[in-house]
Amino acid sequence: MTGPLDDRHRHPYRWVLFSGVCGVYFAFGVVAMSIPPLVGEVRDDLGLSRGAMGLALGAWQLVYIVSAPIGGRLLDRLGIHRGILLGASVVAVSGVTRAAADGLVTFLLAIALFGIGGPLISAGAPKAVGLWFGEERERRLAIGTYSTMPAIGGMVTLVLSNSVFMPLTGSWRTTVLIETGVVVVAAAAWLVVSGRAPDAPVRVAPADVAGAAGRRALLADPEVRTVLVLGLGVFFVGHGLGGWMPEALREHSGFSAMAAANWAALGGLVGVLASLLVPRRTEPSRMPVALTAMFLLIAFALVALLVLPTALDPIPVAVAGLRSALVPLILIGLMESGSVTPANTGVAYGLWFAVAEIGGFAGPFVLGAVADSSAGFAGAFGLVAVVCVLLLVPTAQLRRHISGDTAPGDRHAGGPE
Repeated sequence: MTGPLDDRHRHPYRWVLFSGVCGVYFAFGVVAMSIPPLVGEVRDDLGLSRGAMGLALGAWQLVYIVSAPIGGRLLDRLGIHRGILLGASVVAVSGVTRAAADGLVTFLLAIALFGIGGPLISAGAPKAVGLWFGEERERRLAIGTYSTMPAIGGMVTLVLSNSVFMPLTGSWRTTVLIETGVVVVAAAAWLVVSGRAPDAPVRVAPADVAGAAGRRALLADPEVRTVLVLGLGVFFVGHGLGGWMPEALREHSGFSAMAAANWAALGGLVGVLASLLVPRRTEPSRMPVALTAMFLLIAFALVALLVLPTALDPIPVAVAGLRSALVPLILIGLMESGSVTPANTGVAYGLWFAVAEIGGFAGPFVLGAVADSSAGFAGAFGLVAVVCVLLLVPTAQLRRHISGDTAPGDRHAGGPE
């Protein structure tokens, strides 16, 4: 989508609809992070080892690997109104069944259910942006903004779980139910907001969806393949640290449960600010430089967390929060790949999340297993630092893809949907 935009492409309702998307994605983050700050209580109640807890924490990412491509295609056919509503409903059921779990199997299945509803939300958000935001700068702002919503939701959960909900209720199960109520409210708001929406400025005919590039065609694009590899690595880092950071600060650094959650939330705040500022200020040609800088900063922060005095740990924890800004940058890279169009955005983002969630599953599981070994959390943090350094290789490949474009206009501007 290039050239001047008429008033039709700047429909004022786009921000109302976008607020509904942000609300659902915020609730997504609340439910996704409902367990990490309560890991100690859940382990004691259900009798789980660190390895078993790591397996459970990564269960929804494992399901994502299979369900995301299906969910992306389903979203293209259902549309964002019904697709996002269905996803939010399944996420709510996941939250309720977590609170009712009585052992590893039921707990794991409850978390895995999140991986069925989640793809409809995570692919629905960029699809909504692509349909309603036709101008490139607004799209970048919208992508950076909605990408912060899960992090903000997770940050709120980290802060409130141990400082407010647990002291009030005395039960991790009731705490999870309260947090699940957020997604119920968000789904109701989305039902109203999207139900009143006029036709989107960008329309995709069923014939366009049927004839758009599918998974095989997308995988044939070397730039898309590079973005997929980056997604896998970034999710390994992000989900691994996100799932275990509060517990690591408790056991490795000796913080209380409340202090550990609050310091982890500080990292989330840094990630939110970076996600808002970095994508909109990073031109396509500078994206590899931004990714390289953040990978190195995260690696140095994790090493510093191991060698600095405990009193200074909040500083590298905050710097490691930059991991949240990696996702919107890479999503923009996918958006600007020439083979991604408004007609196949659901498929493209479903494919991306499927591959990325291989890392999303492996991160919590591998870090939990390493922490259970003699290496402890020091070994787990060292492993993540190594992964950050290895991700400099696909980042360099992305630089070659971008510099190899013949002209800026050759890159697809229709963006993610």
